[in-house]
Amino acid sequence: MQQAYVVTFGIVTNTIMLEDDANPADFGATAGPLEAVIGWSFDGVNWSAPAEPSPSFEDRRKIKLDDIIAFGETLLAAGAPVSGGLHVALGDGSRADLTAMAATATAAASGSVSWPESYARGWITIENVRIPLATPAAGLTLAASVGGYYAALVQHRRDLKDQALAAVDTAALDAIDISAGWPA
Repeated sequence: MQQAYVVTFGIVTNTIMLEDDANPADFGATAGPLEAVIGWSFDGVNWSAPAEPSPSFEDRRKIKLDDIIAFGETLLAAGAPVSGGLHVALGDGSRADLTAMAATATAAASGSVSWPESYARGWITIENVRIPLATPAAGLTLAASVGGYYAALVQHRRDLKDQALAAVDTAALDAIDISAGWPA
């Protein structure tokens, strides 16, 4: 069996299957590449797939929003930068642990509880290196720094999404630089 194509005004309008010994011209068809389908063009020499339709403005907006979210997720996964080129994880569990440590540091700073040895030994970074937290103040400083970075990252992502949602045309969407303005 062979596949042949009915071409009308340079566009494939139908495909037909013929016996191997059949002449496609006898059926008003033309032999062509197996991957051709209805909608392909044929100029008598060259076959080509139709151009992809341009995405609608709303499709472009969705793509921009998805790109913003993905860029933000990449930064979240990298963690909050701290001294020495190290990073503190920003996942839900790590942020909850930092909150618990900050609450303990607040209580220890007021003298209500002692500063636990487990915190004094250090906070473990993504790189598996301890950041010493000798005092409650050191614990609060770390928690505030990481929390501030996380909040700035989330707020910037929201700002970019708001810009994309407010864009009135493709030029406005294209003007949004999703790689600029993130916290360092």
